[in-house]
Amino acid sequence: MPEHSMKQRISVILPTYNRAHLIGETIQSLLEQTRIPDEILVIDDGSIDGTPEVLARYENLRVVRTENKGKASALNLALTLVSGDLVWIVDDDDLLLPHACRVLSAPLEDDPGLDFCAGRHLDFEVDEGTGQKVTRPPGYMRNSSPGQIFPDLLEGCHVFQPGLMVRRRVYDAVGPFDASLIRSQDYEMILRMARRHRGMQLPEVVFLHREHGGRRGSASDGFAATENADRWAAFNRRIFLPLLDDLADEELLAGEDLGPLPPALRRRAARVKRGCVLARQRMWHEAVAAWQEATAMDPAPLAELEREMLARSPNSALGAPELFADAAVRRGLVALSRMASPGPEMAAILRRASRWHVRAAIRAGDWRHAGRGVRLLLAR
Repeated sequence: MPEHSMKQRISVILPTYNRAHLIGETIQSLLEQTRIPDEILVIDDGSIDGTPEVLARYENLRVVRTENKGKASALNLALTLVSGDLVWIVDDDDLLLPHACRVLSAPLEDDPGLDFCAGRHLDFEVDEGTGQKVTRPPGYMRNSSPGQIFPDLLEGCHVFQPGLMVRRRVYDAVGPFDASLIRSQDYEMILRMARRHRGMQLPEVVFLHREHGGRRGSASDGFAATENADRWAAFNRRIFLPLLDDLADEELLAGEDLGPLPPALRRRAARVKRGCVLARQRMWHEAVAAWQEATAMDPAPLAELEREMLARSPNSALGAPELFADAAVRRGLVALSRMASPGPEMAAILRRASRWHVRAAIRAGDWRHAGRGVRLLLAR
């Protein structure tokens, strides 16, 4: 029987570590799906709280307990154990909406050439006073067409594993999760997958992403929730520097409206895009260097797509503390404004796009940061 004419077997992978107070709610959301997964495999990565006791309450789980090696190692083990055609990796603190499994699996069953399917999510936290869930849109979300998923992922992660269903053969093709990454191992995997395989982003919200103050990481390298953005940025550096060096200009500019740009300006636009990606990943030293290189490539005025790239560069879900706080970054941007065309135009766009960081610092009462920002905005 052809693959597309029958339902695919769905395996859920649920890695966990010390989440006794949260994982039960996650499991319950899986068991309440309108299409029940065929297999739920829990990898208990050496929990030392009450997680094993919580898992023992459920009869329809397969639980494998290991010594603590981190999330990536747990996922790699799980991928050798599951039997499904489709794999759905779920985090132990998030909640799946009842239609999630059905919505994510349907396009993959209808189209045998589709490799993965991604839904949307909302962030939520529990109000301590009322106990009610308070939801809000995530910090970064794009409406990616099939060919745009990878380019959009370069500027920020908008595809998360609980909202992602993948053919098992795709995981086999792209290789294991990088166990050296304590953070961003899922982002690195999704980038690898989206670069080479055909995916679809759906409009439906399929899960709720929990915001909370619990510990992250492994037993040997745990960290507080307040360190999240800094940890993400540090591990993203390890991912993106080699990735960007490996990307051809055509991959960097995929999905951009290049119009009639001649080859020389396309090369410059690729360098501007590189700077945009680096800035949005909080690698501002490298971003400024890329923009200075772009300025030296061609003196023509900026194309509209280059202006758009520069305008979104400071607006990252990871924040941009280095933009004002790092003196070398500030000096580099001032130097850019004093270079030949189109350097001054680049610097002016970046300054305008950075104004909201100054306003945010003022609202937060961070006058030192705001003052640095004002000096950068006024520098010529």
